[in-house]
Amino acid sequence: MFTFRTRRRRWWLGAIAAALIVSLAALLLSPMLEHAVRARIESAAVHHGAVARIGLVHVGVWPLLRLEGFDLDLGHGVRLHADVIAATWPGHLRLAVRAATLAGPAGISVRSPATAWDMAGIFGEDLQLTLVEPQAGLSIRKRAYPVGSAWNIEARGLDVGRLLDVRRDAHPLIDGGIADGRVDLQASTDALRFHVDIGARGARLGALADNAADEPQLGDPTEVTIRFDGAWRRIGGTIEIPEVHATVAGGALSGSITLRDLDTDPVVDLALGMQHLDFAQLLGASGLAAPESLGMASGAGRDLGSATIDVRVRGRPADPASLSVSQKIDFRPPRQMPPAIARLRGDFIFRSEDGLGPHRPIDVSLASPDFIALRDVPPLFVRTLLLAEDTGFYRHRGIDLRELPAALLTNWSRGGAARGASTITQQLAAGKEPVPVA
Repeated sequence: MFTFRTRRRRWWLGAIAAALIVSLAALLLSPMLEHAVRARIESAAVHHGAVARIGLVHVGVWPLLRLEGFDLDLGHGVRLHADVIAATWPGHLRLAVRAATLAGPAGISVRSPATAWDMAGIFGEDLQLTLVEPQAGLSIRKRAYPVGSAWNIEARGLDVGRLLDVRRDAHPLIDGGIADGRVDLQASTDALRFHVDIGARGARLGALADNAADEPQLGDPTEVTIRFDGAWRRIGGTIEIPEVHATVAGGALSGSITLRDLDTDPVVDLALGMQHLDFAQLLGASGLAAPESLGMASGAGRDLGSATIDVRVRGRPADPASLSVSQKIDFRPPRQMPPAIARLRGDFIFRSEDGLGPHRPIDVSLASPDFIALRDVPPLFVRTLLLAEDTGFYRHRGIDLRELPAALLTNWSRGGAARGASTITQQLAAGKEPVPVA
């Protein structure tokens, strides 16, 4: 019994002594190790065309490594920042990241709260990260090859909203819902090839919301899927996606996307087709409500019609006026026309409160003393009106998609509503509710 206690006491003394020696060695060697770690991270960033800056590097016993004020400039206006990155060893290597933010062009940012990842294979050619906190459901794996590397990102029941907060200029842009799927990347010396197959339940979009007076809100939950293969060729700066398939708000989208001259003056060639696009579902998913002026009952099953749309866009996004857009729209009207639209088929009195007064009711009927037949309107006045409001009035069926890309790009670059794309038909349909003539 005496021998056993003595051996146990010696074991504890040995463990304490070993811990003290390790701690002392870490204390003495930490300045050299910290310098080496900083140099290794900065040189690796330069090798991949980025710039890394670290406020503080600390090497110790617990945590093994701690980086404070970590910034990575990826170029093209994309920057990654993390307040703290710490590596520990609770039986296996674990990486904790606190307050990470990915900032991109046009005011877009992606923020993540405190996360923890289990790491494996860091000293070999393969690396695997598995998300532990705030939830499971995401893994990232890298495999190294003699002429490149391959990355695989896989999500299973991942609540994207808990992990990522996507905003533009402090306003919510998207809530990814519950995501399942994978992204595969294969990098070589001349190209980056990718395969994307992801779906999300309960995703909410806010990109089309226009609540100028209030905080922009996300739209109704919807299912979203996207699947495509493609390649980014570094020589020439070209991205080619021969086929893309997606579903959103009940509509099915397919087409192809090509981007050229990305390093100089990007040129886009986009061909997309949308089948069974339900306008009521699209408005709801985009954070927009059907205009009250349509006179539709609140809460009722709204039918605003649907459409099949084919559109081709070519040109330089940096110069919206250079974009060439061709369109084909097959519109299916609602089974029951909204009351405000149905009234436009007969005589009515139009009242407007836009702009400064006074406002005079307008009698829209053949019996009005102000009625002038279109054939009697001076052609110069008609051309001037269409030039200012709707140049393609006689060439479209109420919606002119040729103006949409230029309007979206202009408004996106200026951060607000600077250019519209509505037609005269849309302006009339969205106007004040007309008063029918008795």
